[in-house]
Amino acid sequence: MASRVPGGDPLFVSDVERNEAIERLNGFYAEGRLTYDELSSRLDRAYTVRTDVELDALFEGLPKPPPPAQRVGLSNLRRQANRVVSTVTPALICTGIWAMSGHGQFWPEWVWFGTGVVLLGRERSASRRGHRSPEGDQRGPSRLPPSRLPPSPGTPVRRRVLTVVFADIVGSTEKAIELGDARWREVLRRFEELVGRELDAHRGRKLFTKGDEVVATFLAPGEAIRYACALRGAVGRLNLEVRVGIHTGELEGRRTDLSGIALHIGQRISAAGDPGEILVSSTVRDLAQGSGIEFTDRGEHELRGLDGTWHLYAVAGAI
Repeated sequence: MASRVPGGDPLFVSDVERNEAIERLNGFYAEGRLTYDELSSRLDRAYTVRTDVELDALFEGLPKPPPPAQRVGLSNLRRQANRVVSTVTPALICTGIWAMSGHGQFWPEWVWFGTGVVLLGRERSASRRGHRSPEGDQRGPSRLPPSRLPPSPGTPVRRRVLTVVFADIVGSTEKAIELGDARWREVLRRFEELVGRELDAHRGRKLFTKGDEVVATFLAPGEAIRYACALRGAVGRLNLEVRVGIHTGELEGRRTDLSGIALHIGQRISAAGDPGEILVSSTVRDLAQGSGIEFTDRGEHELRGLDGTWHLYAVAGAI
């Protein structure tokens, strides 16, 4: 986002900046820093912000992201530390064997000598390639592979049409109180196992999981609906119920780091459902025509934070 002169007028934000803010809020939610209600409230505001002042207010009480140069430096430092650890591990193991064998001549010295040679060679190689600087081991943008270069101004963000499935466990708070922490953690572990198995079976991809909620994406609406039906049946064996919301729309970003209004529409549709119900938007219903899936009309609904009314359908059956 463009920097504003202190005391100057607020700057209008772009759609890209607004979507980046939504993505950051989702990340804080996945980390547990925001509750579902807090996330929903901030997302509702995010869709309508106009200036950088309003955008900054969305992150009140949340950590600020480190500067880009600092993020690159920390990433390179972690990679360098991992290389050192992997290189010296054999020498450490040999030293441990020598110590447990009653000492004697320190034969691991040759291993340590070879380790030092390898580390020195790597440092010289990195220096020749220009990866090191007085501030540390940082790679400038011109040294990054082309696929990882930051987008130039005006470069369009990659968008794709996907079907989003938002599922959450009904009455999770009451269940947790009833079962206790240890048993509830075990139930959530088994729930995640069921989710993973059904995603594999129906060619879906998990976007993120937070406790009793899971968000997944699919290329085909029919597969998304069949996954939801299979998951609803499977969690019954855990004495659980889920409510599911499904919508098809555009998302942007990488495969495991997506954002977009379609994601939040699926979330709002899920919240409108009854326990055990799978609700879909009219878009999903139209795309799934001829797939053998039956729907029941649930009429018009107002979804919080979204304009107008939305015609929803419940999945009555799937072949």
